[in-house]
Amino acid sequence: MRSKIFFFLLTVFCPTIYSQENYPVDKIDSSLLANADAVIRHNSRIVEIEDVDKVVERTHRVITILNESGNSYVRALEHYNESIKIKEQEAIIYDKNGREIEKYKEKDFKDQSNFDSYILFAENRISFLDYTPREYPYTVEYRSEIESSNSVFISDWFPVEGYDISVENSSFQLINPEKIALRYEERNFDDAKVERQNSEYDLDYSLSGFQAYEYEILSPSFRSFAPQVLMAINDFNLEGVSGHATDWKQFGKWMHDNLVAGHDEISSQTISKISSLTKEAKTLEEKARIIYKYVQDNTRYVAVMYGIGGWEPAMASEVDELGYGDCKGLTNYTKALMKSQGIESYYSVVYGGEKRNIDPDFTKMQGDHVILNIPKEDGTDLWLECTSQRDPFNYLGDFTDDRYVLRLKPEGGEIIKTPEYSEVDNIQKINCDIQLNGIGGFQANFSRISKGVHYNEINQLQRKLEKEQKRYYKNEWGRLQNLQFNDIKFKDDREKIEIEEKLTFSGDRLATKAGNRFLIPLSFIQQGTIPISKNDKRRRPFEIKRGKTFEDSFTFILPEGFSIETLPENKLFVSEFGSIIFKVEASGSEEKNEIKVTRQLIFKKGEWSPESYLDFQNFIRQVNHTSNMKAVILNTSKT
Repeated sequence: MRSKIFFFLLTVFCPTIYSQENYPVDKIDSSLLANADAVIRHNSRIVEIEDVDKVVERTHRVITILNESGNSYVRALEHYNESIKIKEQEAIIYDKNGREIEKYKEKDFKDQSNFDSYILFAENRISFLDYTPREYPYTVEYRSEIESSNSVFISDWFPVEGYDISVENSSFQLINPEKIALRYEERNFDDAKVERQNSEYDLDYSLSGFQAYEYEILSPSFRSFAPQVLMAINDFNLEGVSGHATDWKQFGKWMHDNLVAGHDEISSQTISKISSLTKEAKTLEEKARIIYKYVQDNTRYVAVMYGIGGWEPAMASEVDELGYGDCKGLTNYTKALMKSQGIESYYSVVYGGEKRNIDPDFTKMQGDHVILNIPKEDGTDLWLECTSQRDPFNYLGDFTDDRYVLRLKPEGGEIIKTPEYSEVDNIQKINCDIQLNGIGGFQANFSRISKGVHYNEINQLQRKLEKEQKRYYKNEWGRLQNLQFNDIKFKDDREKIEIEEKLTFSGDRLATKAGNRFLIPLSFIQQGTIPISKNDKRRRPFEIKRGKTFEDSFTFILPEGFSIETLPENKLFVSEFGSIIFKVEASGSEEKNEIKVTRQLIFKKGEWSPESYLDFQNFIRQVNHTSNMKAVILNTSKT
């Protein structure tokens, strides 16, 4: 008994004393090394909810980094601010044999702001291990303890942290001595060796012997198949503001009442100005469009991380006075201006960037961005991205399209979906005349119209410097050599939400010479390429996240003294994944020979089983084959 007590005292009062095993790399099971850049040897996370306003989290993490690509998995770091305190932080680095290389105490960790320099009033900081390895593999043992007053942010358990990382052992415990009502949900446990010892108020999980996921092209989101446990407590705290929720209606009402309500007061002078601007507008949409333009013309985006945990928008009157705000402040300000003209609109929380949903099936604090929703009388919705000074009215683009969001209403929260841009909406149309010369070069007059999610990419391009625009086109059209640009122009139609590029440019060696003949690649600009893997043994489903359409029209004008010798056959290929139509014809006269090419490529949005991947590979091969078709022209002046 004495020896057990002595060992307990050592582990409690001497946290810097570590196991003598030190995790040599040769002890890793060989099956866990396959496809792995890193191996989690041991990862223990214990979360203790001492009260609704006090959560303590203890981490003991040991990870072996096998190569340079694995460095991002070290993750020896903690975020902190006024509400999150770091109580302990230390690390030891071992070589491949388990010999200690370096030891880091809390004072040795690098400390910096967690946000970019343009963000005002940011209190969030990060303390992280700054270690540059001299050789691979190496192992990092990390311990930390943090204390937070914000129990609304209890983090979920994700034992498998990404692709190319194996797990020897990972465990999680949630200790809940105050017996606060707990909700949790297990997902994707079918292929994982997970043990659990849960009770009504406490959780205890462990996973062992998990081999690394190998990345597969077009994989669905990692969260959709990785093992995980989502969790939240029904009574919670955020910066001293208490709450209770078990569903999205309750949670949305708490957010509305405590974070958004009462922030929409603006001056009578501003209301009068907006009323004057909108007095001739006949419809809700006309009014909303005018107000949105006013916001774009009179404000700018500056991230301002303050308020209740950075989740509270600035007062509308403050944004009106200063002329800037973050996504929360600008959305709330636009909402206030809409309200002044009798337009009901709703502050809506979303994940921005790569497609990710506010989880409709599990209620907890989620999201990293806000946008504005305006319902119309006909049952359709308008959506406004209030941080952009250049985005058209009612345009979201690929930053917030096609995903579930939380709409905050006075009566409670609602999960609704933002608009989807389908293959009918996401269109790029090229019309290009290419004058060939007698040595394989060309002069081109190029026009491309972009709609849907394509609009945003070109809209951003037009705002860049000319040298950056030229660099973009050279990268995009890499097979065209020695490009020289004579003119680059853009025509931005914000009403139709389409943008046109007009370019004139020249290049060398488009055509490949073979004696008196030239081989002409008929897909002058290749659009809509999708890479495929050579591996036929697909393990997981694959997904095309957005449907897209590419329509090309190329006219090749032959140089004097050349005639058409051979043209490829027309092609039509239709599948469940999309279609490719390719047509080529000769036209002209004795003085002017031309080759006209039309090409339409459609990709359909969808998710398919691994068994369908062979059919998808065949479809992409048909697309690539069509894109590589060539015509043969003959120099008749030398025959």
